[in-house]
Amino acid sequence: MITLRRIPRAGPAITGALLIAGAVSPALAQSSAPPGPPPPDPAAHGPSMRWGMERPDGELWLMIRAAGLTVDQQAKVRAILGSHRAAMRPVTTQLRQSQQELGAKLLGPGQVQTVDLQPQLQRISQLRDQLAQDSAQAALEVRAVLTADQLAKVGQTKERLRQLREEMRQLMQPGAP
Repeated sequence: MITLRRIPRAGPAITGALLIAGAVSPALAQSSAPPGPPPPDPAAHGPSMRWGMERPDGELWLMIRAAGLTVDQQAKVRAILGSHRAAMRPVTTQLRQSQQELGAKLLGPGQVQTVDLQPQLQRISQLRDQLAQDSAQAALEVRAVLTADQLAKVGQTKERLRQLREEMRQLMQPGAP
């Protein structure tokens, strides 16, 4: 991440643009994830791990990948995700547009006050909430396709990833071996 100390002669316009880009870009990155289920991985007969945790719905993909789905289950999951993707495509488009409009207001000419941004921020929040609700519903529907053994396997994988993240966090601490 760029810090302002590394840009000693950044003018107010550049500094403001960097701050705005840092605030808006995570949301844009989330909303610009490629649509649809990942292409099948011939070696694993399931979703490819390269699509795993960098996607906003990474935990759902983890669940799908770790479960070891049968061919029948894969078809059901594809249908579930395809249905949700189609339903949420307009919401995702609206979110992108709202984020772009917010960026245009922030970087546009003239004075901008917090009150000027509130309607746009509320709209973005509503759209994100709608996407989160749909994502949770899709995860519940996919979960219903899994067997008890598959759910246990997913839980073990999720716990192992949590442990690995914690180990990585500890290694990245200053003064770590």
